[in-house]
Amino acid sequence: MIGRFLTTACIAAALALTPAEQAEADAGEFIGGALIGGIIGYAAGQNQGQRTRTTTTTRVVRPGIPSTQQGRETQTALNYFDYNAGTVDGQVGPGTRAAIERYQATMGYPVNGREFASYQFDFLMDAYFWATQQGGAQQTGLRGPQLLYAYRDRMQGGPVQSLAPAPQAQPPATTVIVNPGQPQAPATTAQTAQTGQLPNLFANSPPRMSLANSCNAVMLQTSSNGGYVTLADMSDPAQALSEQFCVARTYAMAQGEDLMGQITGLTQEQIAEQCAGFSTMLSAEIDRVSSVDAGPLTTEMQQFAAGTGIAPDDLAATSRVCLAVGYAQDDMRMAMGSALMLVALGEPAYGELLGHHLREGFGTTTRPELAAGWYDASITALEQGAAPAFMPGQPERATLLRTASMQMGAAPASAEFAPQPVATLPTFSIGD
Repeated sequence: MIGRFLTTACIAAALALTPAEQAEADAGEFIGGALIGGIIGYAAGQNQGQRTRTTTTTRVVRPGIPSTQQGRETQTALNYFDYNAGTVDGQVGPGTRAAIERYQATMGYPVNGREFASYQFDFLMDAYFWATQQGGAQQTGLRGPQLLYAYRDRMQGGPVQSLAPAPQAQPPATTVIVNPGQPQAPATTAQTAQTGQLPNLFANSPPRMSLANSCNAVMLQTSSNGGYVTLADMSDPAQALSEQFCVARTYAMAQGEDLMGQITGLTQEQIAEQCAGFSTMLSAEIDRVSSVDAGPLTTEMQQFAAGTGIAPDDLAATSRVCLAVGYAQDDMRMAMGSALMLVALGEPAYGELLGHHLREGFGTTTRPELAAGWYDASITALEQGAAPAFMPGQPERATLLRTASMQMGAAPASAEFAPQPVATLPTFSIGD
């Protein structure tokens, strides 16, 4: 008689990408699985006098490594810059960690694939968006790590490396024969003195501030400081808020990029055009951000959203997409309008973005006292259990924002204006 007892054993450990500034207990990794353990086999004697045999059978079950959105984003960017992270599946294993280490070595960061600091991730993602969405790769003609170097040079304000253009064939010179009998028109000169118009020396200046450039400078300072500002070492609350603004921007772009992949029937260019219309329809409300306190303006926007007749879920998804497009294109008004709509739709955590915009003056006038109102409303909602809009794995982030905004010393203010008319908004159909 033969009997068999079977048990199974499985051991699994996986790395889930998280910011390195979390507690050292995390060490940037997620470890899952447990040792169930046992011995497989049974000795059976078949006939008297026969030698006893022991049969051992082992089956090891390896569960899949947890897949994360940040893991997919990291793998996509690493592959784009030729670091070969393998298949983009969000599962951060040895191959992805090795690619992270190659990237870290290239950029002069501490090399440890299990500790991927947030400023390193942010630089990688910002460089990826610059190269793919803002024409960086096309403008420089570079690829791989050389493209990362070009982005770093751009951040530091130096000349951006590019490939030398191929020599172009020069057209033959054209001889123009002028009839000497025809009078020649005199050269035109500036008519400023004759017309009485004043010169505008800033007519060709950039019309707006660039958040992308600002975040580049912020990330450089973060790198010089050795990492992000924390509660324990907060000596510069302005730097802390600027860092969190850039973190939120990067997170919003990544989230919107994921949603764009679910939109059918529209190209990225068409989506951008739709978002431009979205921003235009919200123009009056965006203008009021710099003059009306958070509470009254949120109420107005709730009435606006209800008047559109669009399902709240569709309107929220559209707002997330346009928020990402706005930040990717450095269109601050589009980003502000999208964030304002999301707050009105019951997602108060997005009010943090409006606080950042008002504090730093991106897309609006600088109004620190109004910024304080948006910060307070957003952080209070998080403290009361609202879903975080950015970095949900870092619950301490709300405390950091609260402390930094309070140290800035602004107080909320308000103003009253007449409500604005409702306009028709475009929406995107997000597939399951």
